[in-house]
Amino acid sequence: QTKKFELLREIHKLDVQIQALEREKLTHIFCKKSDYRDDFGPMEEEEIKLTDDRKTEKVKIKQQLEKMSYLIKRFQRELRDVKSTPEFVEKLKSIMEEIEGTIHAFKEQQRAKYDELMRSEKTLILELQQLERKFEAWSQASRTNHVTSQTTPSLLPTIAKDISKDLPPEVVAFDKFVHQSGGHQGGWDEQDHQTFLRYRNMYKGRIVFLDHVKPSLPTHSETEIREHESWFQEYSFLSESKKYAIKKWREKKEVEDKEDAISQVQGELDAKKEETKRQITADEKAERMKQINAWRVQKELEKVMKEEQKIREDLDKKRQQEQERQQQLETKRKVVEFQSQKQIEEELLVMIEEERKQEEAERKREVLAKEIGRFRNRDMKYLYEKLDKERVKEEKKKEKAKKIEAMKIQVEATRDPSRLFKPTAGWNERLKDHGPSGGGQVFKMPHRAVPSWRQGML
Repeated sequence: QTKKFELLREIHKLDVQIQALEREKLTHIFCKKSDYRDDFGPMEEEEIKLTDDRKTEKVKIKQQLEKMSYLIKRFQRELRDVKSTPEFVEKLKSIMEEIEGTIHAFKEQQRAKYDELMRSEKTLILELQQLERKFEAWSQASRTNHVTSQTTPSLLPTIAKDISKDLPPEVVAFDKFVHQSGGHQGGWDEQDHQTFLRYRNMYKGRIVFLDHVKPSLPTHSETEIREHESWFQEYSFLSESKKYAIKKWREKKEVEDKEDAISQVQGELDAKKEETKRQITADEKAERMKQINAWRVQKELEKVMKEEQKIREDLDKKRQQEQERQQQLETKRKVVEFQSQKQIEEELLVMIEEERKQEEAERKREVLAKEIGRFRNRDMKYLYEKLDKERVKEEKKKEKAKKIEAMKIQVEATRDPSRLFKPTAGWNERLKDHGPSGGGQVFKMPHRAVPSWRQGML
Protein backbone atom coordinates (compact mmCIF):
# COMPACT_ATOMS: atom_id res chain seq x y z
CA GLN A 1 0.00 0.00 0.00
CA THR A 2 2.89 2.38 0.82
CA LYS A 3 4.62 1.63 -2.48
CA LYS A 4 1.37 2.24 -4.33
CA PHE A 5 0.89 5.58 -2.59
CA GLU A 6 4.49 6.63 -3.40
CA LEU A 7 4.06 5.56 -7.01
CA LEU A 8 0.85 7.56 -7.37
CA ARG A 9 2.50 10.57 -5.75
CA GLU A 10 5.47 10.28 -8.13
CA ILE A 11 3.12 10.00 -11.13
CA HIS A 12 1.22 13.07 -9.97
CA LYS A 13 4.47 15.00 -9.56
CA LEU A 14 5.60 14.04 -13.07
CA ASP A 15 2.19 15.00 -14.43
CA VAL A 16 2.51 18.44 -12.87
CA GLN A 17 5.99 18.87 -14.36
CA ILE A 18 4.74 17.80 -17.79
CA GLN A 19 1.91 20.34 -17.62
CA ALA A 20 4.36 23.08 -16.59
CA LEU A 21 6.65 22.22 -19.51
CA GLU A 22 3.67 22.23 -21.87
CA ARG A 23 2.63 25.68 -20.70
CA GLU A 24 6.20 26.95 -21.07
CA LYS A 25 6.43 25.46 -24.53
CA LEU A 26 3.15 27.01 -25.67
CA THR A 27 4.15 30.36 -24.19
CA HIS A 28 7.68 30.70 -25.59
CA ILE A 29 7.92 28.42 -28.62
CA PHE A 30 4.52 27.86 -30.21
CA CYS A 31 3.13 31.31 -29.42
CA LYS A 32 1.47 32.93 -32.43
CA LYS A 33 3.08 36.29 -31.60
CA SER A 34 6.57 34.80 -31.54
CA ASP A 35 9.09 36.01 -34.13
CA TYR A 36 10.12 32.41 -34.79
CA ARG A 37 6.61 31.15 -35.40
CA ASP A 38 7.39 30.11 -38.99
CA ASP A 39 10.51 28.23 -37.87
CA PHE A 40 8.71 26.34 -35.11
CA GLY A 41 5.64 25.53 -37.26
CA PRO A 42 7.01 22.20 -38.61
CA MET A 43 8.02 21.24 -35.09
CA GLU A 44 4.48 21.85 -33.87
CA GLU A 45 3.05 19.75 -36.70
CA GLU A 46 5.49 16.96 -35.92
CA GLU A 47 4.55 17.11 -32.24
CA ILE A 48 0.84 16.90 -33.06
CA LYS A 49 1.52 13.90 -35.29
CA LEU A 50 3.57 12.18 -32.60
CA THR A 51 0.90 12.91 -30.00
CA ASP A 52 -1.78 11.33 -32.21
CA ASP A 53 0.45 8.32 -32.81
CA ARG A 54 1.08 7.98 -29.08
CA LYS A 55 -2.66 8.10 -28.33
CA THR A 56 -3.37 5.53 -31.02
CA GLU A 57 -0.63 3.28 -29.69
CA LYS A 58 -1.99 3.70 -26.18
CA VAL A 59 -5.45 2.60 -27.31
CA LYS A 60 -4.00 -0.44 -29.11
CA ILE A 61 -1.93 -1.46 -26.10
CA LYS A 62 -4.97 -1.04 -23.87
CA GLN A 63 -7.02 -3.29 -26.17
CA GLN A 64 -4.30 -5.94 -26.18
CA LEU A 65 -4.02 -5.81 -22.40
CA GLU A 66 -7.80 -6.11 -22.07
CA LYS A 67 -7.73 -9.13 -24.37
CA MET A 68 -5.00 -10.80 -22.30
CA SER A 69 -6.88 -9.95 -19.09
CA TYR A 70 -10.07 -11.47 -20.51
CA LEU A 71 -8.25 -14.68 -21.49
CA ILE A 72 -6.64 -14.98 -18.05
CA LYS A 73 -9.98 -14.39 -16.28
CA ARG A 74 -11.58 -16.97 -18.56
CA PHE A 75 -8.87 -19.46 -17.66
CA GLN A 76 -9.42 -18.72 -13.95
CA ARG A 77 -13.18 -19.26 -14.35
CA GLU A 78 -12.52 -22.59 -16.02
CA LEU A 79 -10.27 -23.66 -13.15
CA ARG A 80 -13.03 -23.05 -10.62
CA ASP A 81 -15.01 -26.02 -11.96
CA VAL A 82 -12.43 -28.71 -12.75
CA LYS A 83 -13.72 -31.79 -14.58
CA SER A 84 -11.78 -35.00 -15.00
CA THR A 85 -12.50 -35.38 -18.72
CA PRO A 86 -10.15 -35.29 -21.73
CA GLU A 87 -12.33 -32.61 -23.34
CA PHE A 88 -11.88 -30.31 -20.35
CA VAL A 89 -8.10 -30.83 -20.38
CA GLU A 90 -7.96 -30.07 -24.11
CA LYS A 91 -10.03 -26.95 -23.53
CA LEU A 92 -7.63 -25.74 -20.80
CA LYS A 93 -4.69 -26.54 -23.05
CA SER A 94 -6.14 -24.52 -25.95
CA ILE A 95 -6.84 -21.55 -23.64
CA MET A 96 -3.29 -21.65 -22.25
CA GLU A 97 -1.80 -21.85 -25.75
CA GLU A 98 -3.93 -18.89 -26.82
CA ILE A 99 -2.79 -16.87 -23.77
CA GLU A 100 0.86 -17.73 -24.37
CA GLY A 101 0.58 -16.85 -28.07
CA THR A 102 -1.06 -13.50 -27.31
CA ILE A 103 1.55 -12.59 -24.67
CA HIS A 104 4.41 -13.69 -26.91
CA ALA A 105 3.08 -11.64 -29.85
CA PHE A 106 2.60 -8.61 -27.58
CA LYS A 107 6.15 -8.91 -26.21
CA GLU A 108 7.65 -9.29 -29.67
CA GLN A 109 5.72 -6.26 -30.91
CA GLN A 110 6.80 -4.14 -27.93
CA ARG A 111 10.40 -5.33 -28.24
CA ALA A 112 10.48 -4.27 -31.91
CA LYS A 113 9.05 -0.87 -31.02
CA TYR A 114 11.51 -0.41 -28.15
CA ASP A 115 14.41 -1.29 -30.44
CA GLU A 116 13.22 1.27 -32.96
CA LEU A 117 12.84 3.90 -30.22
CA MET A 118 16.33 3.14 -28.91
CA ARG A 119 17.79 3.56 -32.37
CA SER A 120 15.93 6.86 -32.74
CA GLU A 121 17.17 7.93 -29.31
CA LYS A 122 20.78 7.16 -30.23
CA THR A 123 20.41 9.13 -33.46
CA LEU A 124 18.95 12.10 -31.57
CA ILE A 125 21.71 11.93 -28.97
CA LEU A 126 24.34 12.07 -31.70
CA GLU A 127 22.59 15.01 -33.35
CA LEU A 128 22.34 16.82 -30.02
CA GLN A 129 26.02 16.24 -29.35
CA GLN A 130 26.88 17.69 -32.75
CA LEU A 131 24.69 20.72 -32.05
CA GLU A 132 26.25 21.16 -28.60
CA ARG A 133 29.73 21.07 -30.16
CA LYS A 134 28.62 23.72 -32.68
CA PHE A 135 27.19 25.87 -29.89
CA GLU A 136 30.37 25.43 -27.90
CA ALA A 137 32.49 26.45 -30.91
CA TRP A 138 30.31 29.51 -31.48
CA SER A 139 30.52 30.43 -27.79
CA GLN A 140 34.30 30.02 -27.79
CA ALA A 141 34.58 32.16 -30.91
CA SER A 142 32.32 34.88 -29.47
CA ARG A 143 34.19 34.74 -26.15
CA THR A 144 37.55 35.13 -27.93
CA ASN A 145 36.29 38.12 -29.89
CA HIS A 146 34.82 39.66 -26.77
CA VAL A 147 38.06 39.17 -24.77
CA THR A 148 40.17 40.85 -27.40
CA SER A 149 37.84 43.85 -27.53
CA GLN A 150 37.77 44.37 -23.75
CA THR A 151 40.54 45.91 -21.64
CA THR A 152 39.64 43.91 -18.51
CA PRO A 153 39.19 40.31 -19.63
CA SER A 154 39.30 38.92 -16.08
CA LEU A 155 35.83 40.32 -15.39
CA LEU A 156 34.08 37.85 -17.73
CA PRO A 157 33.66 34.24 -16.59
CA THR A 158 33.66 31.30 -18.90
CA ILE A 159 30.45 31.51 -20.93
CA ALA A 160 30.11 28.07 -22.44
CA LYS A 161 31.02 24.88 -20.66
CA ASP A 162 30.58 21.32 -21.40
CA ILE A 163 27.73 19.98 -19.34
CA SER A 164 29.72 16.94 -18.46
CA LYS A 165 32.36 19.16 -16.79
CA ASP A 166 29.73 20.45 -14.34
CA LEU A 167 28.52 16.95 -13.51
CA PRO A 168 30.07 14.89 -10.71
CA PRO A 169 32.88 12.64 -12.02
CA GLU A 170 31.09 9.55 -10.68
CA VAL A 171 28.02 10.31 -12.86
CA VAL A 172 30.21 10.89 -15.91
CA ALA A 173 32.14 7.68 -15.25
CA PHE A 174 28.93 5.67 -14.85
CA ASP A 175 27.35 7.05 -18.04
CA LYS A 176 30.59 6.49 -19.97
CA PHE A 177 30.86 2.93 -18.65
CA VAL A 178 27.23 2.16 -19.56
CA HIS A 179 27.65 3.68 -23.02
CA GLN A 180 30.87 1.76 -23.73
CA SER A 181 29.69 -1.59 -22.34
CA GLY A 182 26.49 -1.80 -24.38
CA GLY A 183 23.82 -0.45 -22.03
CA HIS A 184 22.48 -1.44 -18.63
CA GLN A 185 22.58 -5.16 -19.55
CA GLY A 186 26.25 -5.19 -20.56
CA GLY A 187 25.45 -6.05 -24.18
CA TRP A 188 23.44 -9.12 -23.19
CA ASP A 189 19.85 -9.93 -24.07
CA GLU A 190 17.41 -8.64 -21.48
CA GLN A 191 16.04 -12.11 -20.67
CA ASP A 192 19.53 -13.60 -20.24
CA HIS A 193 20.55 -10.68 -18.02
CA GLN A 194 17.45 -11.15 -15.84
CA THR A 195 18.22 -14.88 -15.54
CA PHE A 196 21.80 -13.98 -14.53
CA LEU A 197 20.53 -11.53 -11.86
CA ARG A 198 17.98 -14.02 -10.54
CA TYR A 199 20.61 -16.71 -9.90
CA ARG A 200 23.06 -14.12 -8.52
CA ASN A 201 20.47 -12.84 -6.05
CA MET A 202 19.47 -16.41 -5.21
CA TYR A 203 23.02 -17.22 -4.10
CA LYS A 204 23.58 -13.70 -2.66
CA GLY A 205 26.48 -12.93 -4.99
CA ARG A 206 28.59 -15.95 -4.04
CA ILE A 207 30.84 -17.18 -6.84
CA VAL A 208 29.25 -20.65 -6.65
CA PHE A 209 26.22 -19.36 -8.54
CA LEU A 210 28.28 -19.41 -11.79
CA ASP A 211 28.13 -23.22 -11.82
CA HIS A 212 24.34 -23.17 -11.41
CA VAL A 213 23.52 -20.40 -13.89
CA LYS A 214 25.47 -21.95 -16.79
CA PRO A 215 22.74 -24.56 -17.71
CA SER A 216 20.15 -21.75 -17.86
CA LEU A 217 22.31 -19.72 -20.29
CA PRO A 218 23.12 -22.16 -23.11
CA THR A 219 23.95 -19.31 -25.53
CA HIS A 220 26.83 -18.01 -23.38
CA SER A 221 30.06 -19.73 -22.51
CA GLU A 222 31.56 -19.92 -19.03
CA THR A 223 34.13 -17.25 -19.94
CA GLU A 224 31.39 -14.87 -21.08
CA ILE A 225 29.44 -15.47 -17.86
CA ARG A 226 32.52 -14.74 -15.73
CA GLU A 227 33.22 -11.59 -17.78
CA HIS A 228 29.61 -10.53 -17.28
CA GLU A 229 30.01 -11.08 -13.53
CA SER A 230 33.10 -8.82 -13.54
CA TRP A 231 31.19 -6.25 -15.58
CA PHE A 232 28.24 -6.35 -13.19
CA GLN A 233 30.48 -5.88 -10.14
CA GLU A 234 32.01 -2.80 -11.75
CA TYR A 235 28.54 -1.65 -12.84
CA SER A 236 27.20 -2.01 -9.28
CA PHE A 237 30.22 -0.18 -7.84
CA LEU A 238 29.86 2.72 -10.29
CA SER A 239 26.10 2.85 -9.74
CA GLU A 240 26.52 3.09 -5.98
CA SER A 241 29.22 5.72 -6.46
CA LYS A 242 26.89 7.63 -8.75
CA LYS A 243 24.05 7.52 -6.21
CA TYR A 244 26.39 8.65 -3.44
CA ALA A 245 27.76 11.47 -5.64
CA ILE A 246 24.24 12.62 -6.53
CA LYS A 247 23.33 12.63 -2.84
CA LYS A 248 26.44 14.67 -2.01
CA TRP A 249 25.75 16.95 -4.96
CA ARG A 250 22.24 17.60 -3.68
CA GLU A 251 23.53 18.43 -0.23
CA LYS A 252 26.21 20.64 -1.74
CA LYS A 253 23.64 22.23 -4.03
CA GLU A 254 21.41 23.10 -1.08
CA VAL A 255 24.36 24.70 0.70
CA GLU A 256 25.39 26.49 -2.49
CA ASP A 257 21.81 27.67 -3.05
CA LYS A 258 21.83 29.20 0.41
CA GLU A 259 25.24 30.72 -0.15
CA ASP A 260 24.15 31.90 -3.60
CA ALA A 261 21.09 33.51 -2.08
CA ILE A 262 23.24 35.27 0.51
CA SER A 263 25.84 36.25 -2.06
CA GLN A 264 23.09 37.37 -4.43
CA VAL A 265 21.68 39.69 -1.77
CA GLN A 266 25.15 40.93 -0.99
CA GLY A 267 25.83 41.33 -4.70
CA GLU A 268 22.65 43.29 -5.18
CA LEU A 269 23.64 45.61 -2.35
CA ASP A 270 27.10 45.99 -3.86
CA ALA A 271 25.59 46.46 -7.32
CA LYS A 272 23.52 49.35 -6.07
CA LYS A 273 26.70 51.00 -4.84
CA GLU A 274 28.44 50.52 -8.14
CA GLU A 275 27.95 53.24 -10.69
CA THR A 276 29.58 51.66 -13.72
CA LYS A 277 26.96 50.43 -16.17
CA ARG A 278 29.42 48.18 -17.96
CA GLN A 279 30.29 46.37 -14.73
CA ILE A 280 26.57 45.86 -13.96
CA THR A 281 25.99 44.48 -17.46
CA ALA A 282 28.95 42.11 -17.15
CA ASP A 283 27.78 40.85 -13.76
CA GLU A 284 24.26 40.29 -15.05
CA LYS A 285 25.54 38.39 -18.09
CA ALA A 286 27.84 36.25 -15.96
CA GLU A 287 25.03 35.50 -13.53
CA ARG A 288 22.72 34.62 -16.39
CA MET A 289 25.25 32.21 -17.90
CA LYS A 290 25.86 30.72 -14.50
CA GLN A 291 22.14 30.16 -14.06
CA ILE A 292 21.99 28.62 -17.53
CA ASN A 293 24.81 26.23 -16.67
CA ALA A 294 23.18 25.40 -13.34
CA TRP A 295 19.87 24.81 -15.14
CA ARG A 296 21.61 22.49 -17.59
CA VAL A 297 23.23 20.57 -14.77
CA GLN A 298 19.87 20.38 -12.99
CA LYS A 299 18.19 19.06 -16.13
CA GLU A 300 20.94 16.51 -16.69
CA LEU A 301 20.65 15.25 -13.13
CA GLU A 302 16.87 15.12 -13.42
CA LYS A 303 17.33 13.09 -16.58
CA VAL A 304 19.66 10.71 -14.75
CA MET A 305 17.15 10.40 -11.91
CA LYS A 306 14.37 9.71 -14.39
CA GLU A 307 16.48 7.02 -16.02
CA GLU A 308 17.09 5.43 -12.64
CA GLN A 309 13.37 5.59 -11.89
CA LYS A 310 12.65 4.01 -15.24
CA ILE A 311 15.18 1.25 -14.57
CA ARG A 312 13.57 0.55 -11.20
CA GLU A 313 10.13 0.45 -12.80
CA ASP A 314 11.43 -1.89 -15.51
CA LEU A 315 12.95 -4.15 -12.87
CA ASP A 316 9.68 -4.18 -10.90
CA LYS A 317 7.82 -4.94 -14.09
CA LYS A 318 10.21 -7.75 -14.97
CA ARG A 319 9.89 -9.14 -11.46
CA GLN A 320 6.09 -9.08 -11.74
CA GLN A 321 6.25 -10.75 -15.16
CA GLU A 322 8.54 -13.41 -13.70
CA GLN A 323 6.05 -14.04 -10.90
CA GLU A 324 3.23 -14.33 -13.42
CA ARG A 325 5.32 -16.71 -15.51
CA GLN A 326 6.03 -18.81 -12.43
CA GLN A 327 2.30 -18.90 -11.69
CA GLN A 328 1.60 -19.98 -15.26
CA LEU A 329 4.26 -22.69 -15.02
CA GLU A 330 2.74 -23.87 -11.71
CA THR A 331 -0.71 -23.99 -13.30
CA LYS A 332 0.69 -25.83 -16.30
CA ARG A 333 2.46 -28.28 -13.99
CA LYS A 334 -0.81 -28.95 -12.17
CA VAL A 335 -2.59 -29.53 -15.48
CA VAL A 336 0.14 -31.94 -16.63
CA GLU A 337 -0.01 -33.71 -13.26
CA PHE A 338 -3.78 -33.99 -13.57
CA GLN A 339 -3.41 -35.38 -17.09
CA SER A 340 -0.88 -37.98 -15.94
CA GLN A 341 -3.09 -38.94 -13.00
CA LYS A 342 -6.07 -39.21 -15.33
CA GLN A 343 -4.05 -41.36 -17.75
CA ILE A 344 -2.97 -43.65 -14.89
CA GLU A 345 -6.60 -44.00 -13.76
CA GLU A 346 -7.70 -44.78 -17.31
CA GLU A 347 -4.95 -47.39 -17.70
CA LEU A 348 -5.96 -48.90 -14.35
CA LEU A 349 -9.60 -49.06 -15.49
CA VAL A 350 -8.49 -50.70 -18.75
CA MET A 351 -6.46 -53.29 -16.80
CA ILE A 352 -9.42 -53.98 -14.50
CA GLU A 353 -11.70 -54.34 -17.52
CA GLU A 354 -9.26 -56.72 -19.20
CA GLU A 355 -8.99 -58.83 -16.03
CA ARG A 356 -12.77 -58.93 -15.79
CA LYS A 357 -13.01 -60.02 -19.41
CA GLN A 358 -10.37 -62.71 -18.84
CA GLU A 359 -12.23 -63.95 -15.76
CA GLU A 360 -15.48 -63.94 -17.72
CA ALA A 361 -13.83 -65.84 -20.58
CA GLU A 362 -12.33 -68.35 -18.09
CA ARG A 363 -15.70 -68.82 -16.46
CA LYS A 364 -17.33 -69.33 -19.87
CA ARG A 365 -14.62 -71.84 -20.80
CA GLU A 366 -15.30 -73.78 -17.58
CA VAL A 367 -19.06 -73.74 -18.17
CA LEU A 368 -18.48 -74.69 -21.80
CA ALA A 369 -16.21 -77.55 -20.74
CA LYS A 370 -18.90 -78.80 -18.35
CA GLU A 371 -21.59 -78.50 -21.00
CA ILE A 372 -19.37 -80.21 -23.56
CA GLY A 373 -18.84 -83.12 -21.12
CA ARG A 374 -22.57 -83.34 -20.49
CA PHE A 375 -23.34 -83.23 -24.19
CA ARG A 376 -20.63 -85.84 -24.83
CA ASN A 377 -22.15 -88.13 -22.17
CA ARG A 378 -25.61 -87.59 -23.63
CA ASP A 379 -24.33 -88.35 -27.13
CA MET A 380 -22.58 -91.48 -25.89
CA LYS A 381 -25.78 -92.55 -24.16
CA TYR A 382 -27.75 -91.96 -27.35
CA LEU A 383 -25.06 -93.81 -29.29
CA TYR A 384 -25.15 -96.81 -26.93
CA GLU A 385 -28.96 -96.83 -27.07
CA LYS A 386 -28.84 -96.68 -30.85
CA LEU A 387 -26.29 -99.48 -30.95
CA ASP A 388 -28.48 -101.53 -28.60
CA LYS A 389 -31.51 -100.89 -30.80
CA GLU A 390 -29.56 -101.83 -33.90
CA ARG A 391 -28.28 -104.95 -32.12
CA VAL A 392 -31.84 -105.90 -31.02
CA LYS A 393 -33.09 -105.16 -34.50
CA GLU A 394 -30.31 -107.28 -35.95
CA GLU A 395 -31.17 -110.11 -33.58
CA LYS A 396 -34.86 -109.85 -34.50
CA LYS A 397 -33.89 -109.87 -38.12
CA LYS A 398 -31.79 -112.97 -37.54
CA GLU A 399 -34.60 -114.63 -35.57
CA LYS A 400 -37.09 -113.77 -38.30
CA ALA A 401 -34.72 -115.15 -40.86
CA LYS A 402 -34.45 -118.31 -38.78
CA LYS A 403 -38.26 -118.55 -38.63
CA ILE A 404 -38.50 -118.01 -42.34
CA GLU A 405 -35.91 -120.70 -42.85
CA ALA A 406 -37.81 -122.94 -40.48
CA MET A 407 -41.06 -122.26 -42.34
CA LYS A 408 -39.43 -123.25 -45.55
CA ILE A 409 -39.02 -126.79 -44.17
CA GLN A 410 -41.76 -129.23 -45.45
CA VAL A 411 -44.40 -129.93 -42.78
CA GLU A 412 -47.00 -132.66 -43.20
CA ALA A 413 -50.34 -132.43 -41.29
CA THR A 414 -53.66 -134.19 -41.53
CA ARG A 415 -56.62 -132.16 -42.53
CA ASP A 416 -59.63 -132.04 -40.15
CA PRO A 417 -62.47 -130.15 -41.79
CA SER A 418 -64.71 -130.79 -38.82
CA ARG A 419 -62.48 -128.55 -36.75
CA LEU A 420 -64.15 -125.57 -38.34
CA PHE A 421 -67.47 -126.45 -36.85
CA LYS A 422 -66.21 -127.01 -33.32
CA PRO A 423 -66.66 -124.18 -30.79
CA THR A 424 -63.62 -122.33 -29.80
CA ALA A 425 -62.10 -122.29 -26.34
CA GLY A 426 -63.39 -118.80 -25.78
CA TRP A 427 -66.85 -119.75 -26.69
CA ASN A 428 -66.79 -122.73 -24.38
CA GLU A 429 -65.64 -120.45 -21.60
CA ARG A 430 -68.60 -118.18 -22.20
CA LEU A 431 -71.00 -121.05 -22.03
CA LYS A 432 -69.88 -121.86 -18.53
CA ASP A 433 -72.33 -120.82 -15.73
CA HIS A 434 -70.58 -118.48 -13.46
CA GLY A 435 -73.62 -117.53 -11.35
CA PRO A 436 -75.31 -114.20 -11.01
CA SER A 437 -72.96 -111.31 -11.05
CA GLY A 438 -75.35 -108.83 -9.51
CA GLY A 439 -78.88 -108.24 -8.35
CA GLY A 440 -81.75 -106.73 -10.16
CA GLN A 441 -83.02 -106.89 -13.67
CA VAL A 442 -80.55 -106.87 -16.43
CA PHE A 443 -81.72 -104.84 -19.33
CA LYS A 444 -78.62 -105.09 -21.45
CA MET A 445 -75.87 -107.62 -21.34
CA PRO A 446 -72.59 -106.67 -22.84
CA HIS A 447 -71.14 -109.34 -24.99
CA ARG A 448 -68.58 -109.75 -27.60
CA ALA A 449 -69.47 -109.33 -31.22
CA VAL A 450 -70.20 -112.57 -33.12
CA PRO A 451 -68.31 -112.95 -36.35
CA SER A 452 -70.42 -112.87 -39.46
CA TRP A 453 -69.38 -116.32 -40.50
CA ARG A 454 -70.63 -117.74 -37.19
CA GLN A 455 -73.91 -115.91 -37.00
CA GLY A 456 -76.86 -118.33 -37.19
CA MET A 457 -74.91 -121.41 -36.17
CA LEU A 458 -76.43 -121.73 -32.79
